[in-house]
Parts: sequence; C-alpha cells; structure tokens
Amino acid sequence: MHAGFDMTIDQAVIYFYIYSFLGWIYESALVSFREKHWDNRGFLIGPICPIYGAGGLLYALIGTRLSIPVTFLVCMISSAVLEYVTGFLLEKLFHASWWDYSNMPLNLNGYICLPASLLFGVMGVLVSHFIQPVVAIPVEYLPTWLASIAALVLVGFTSADLTVTVSTLSDFVDKLREIETLVNKAIDDKYKELESSVSGTIRNVKAIPASVRDRIIDQEIMKSNISLTDIQVKILSKIKSFRSESKSKPAENPSRIRDFIHRLPIRKK
Repeated sequence: MHAGFDMTIDQAVIYFYIYSFLGWIYESALVSFREKHWDNRGFLIGPICPIYGAGGLLYALIGTRLSIPVTFLVCMISSAVLEYVTGFLLEKLFHASWWDYSNMPLNLNGYICLPASLLFGVMGVLVSHFIQPVVAIPVEYLPTWLASIAALVLVGFTSADLTVTVSTLSDFVDKLREIETLVNKAIDDKYKELESSVSGTIRNVKAIPASVRDRIIDQEIMKSNISLTDIQVKILSKIKSFRSESKSKPAENPSRIRDFIHRLPIRKK
C-alpha cells in the first residue's frame, strides 16, 4: 500500500479532490447549520474547497510518519499559514473575503484565529492517522490508466471552473468599483448639501443617518443600470464581506452596498 510520499502524482491529484470535496461538505454544512439555511461555500463555483484539498493532501503526505503530538503541531501551523496566505491573496486580488475571523478570539487580521487553527490541527491528526488509510484503499486499487484519466478530468474540470470564476469575479469587482465611486460621490454631494444648509456656526457635518445612506446607495445602484449574471449572483452569495481598495477614502459601508447589490437580479436581467 502506498503511504505518504510514496503516492504517485495521479493519486496525489485524486486525494486533493477528495479532500476538496469533503472540505466543501464540511464547510457548507457547518455554515448552513449556523445560518439556518443552505449556504454553498467555497471560492469556486463547483462543489470543492481547494484550501481543504491542499490541507488534506498535506495531511495525507504526512501519513503516520510523525507521532500524533508532532502531527498536530505541524498541521496546526501549516494550516494557519495556508489559510492566512490564501485569505490575504484573495482579498488583494478581488477586494473580498470568503471568511472572516474578526469576531473570534486571538485572530490575526481576520484571516486566521487560534480556535480554528487548533481545530485544523485536530483534523490533521484525524486525516493523517485515521481517515487517509481508509481513503487510500479504493484509490490505490485503481488501475494506473484509470487513475491518470480521473486526474486529467478533475484537473480539466477545475481549470475551467477557475477560469470562469476568476473572469466572473474580475467583472464583478469592476462593477462594484463603479458603484462604490458613484455612491461615494453622491454621499460627498450630500455632505456639501447639508453643510450649506446649516447656519454659519455649524460646519463640517460628520455623519449622515443610516437611512439616508441606504437611500443614496439604493438610488445610485438603480441609476447605474448595472446588472449581474446568474453566476455572479452565486459567487456573491459566497462572499463574506467586501473591503475597499481605497486607502485615502474607504467605501461608504461596503456591506450595505453588497446588500443592495443583492437586489439587482430581482429587478434586472
């Protein structure tokens, strides 16, 4: 039986997708239970979470070569690094976050937190010492030619999914940036209007009521004639939060803008 670093490239690809799929089930079920409705998780459109696939493959490579305590530490640290780097890169590329640990204790920039890292350490022990030996049985009995075909099909499927997802997200980010610009300009105009309407002794209006901001965001989105595709709607539902790319002038409440964008598919095709 192949174990750890003895696995072939084709087997490594298959294990990656097995754990990507299992991770998608785990993540979707966990979030759906918490939110009380079905929540399709993951960065890609298909039913996989590549970050879990990468972690699962690492755990499978470790196998039983390390003791359980050492496996726990290695998996906890490596998972934290993987999660932080992935979250950071996704946010830099698309100005959006697919998970946010900001409300969790001992978090680092919302990308990772100690409770989650400890959980991934436990999962690493379970996968490497208990789950992988069972998963390996059917995979290692696959004929070489069938494993190669399966690996090629899976890579092709994900390549197509990644291409569509990145293209869709890039277009969506452009739309979000356009709306953000329109909203910020409209709110600037509202500030000036309020300042000019008060007496000379009251200047520099600092805040606009939430109801007024909501109305401005709604009006600007409707005036923009921007619409979303079905795929963009699906991807939008997976995103946890948006963050403005502007350091000098952050967006006026991006979460509100996101919530209003959800209305677009209802009103427009």
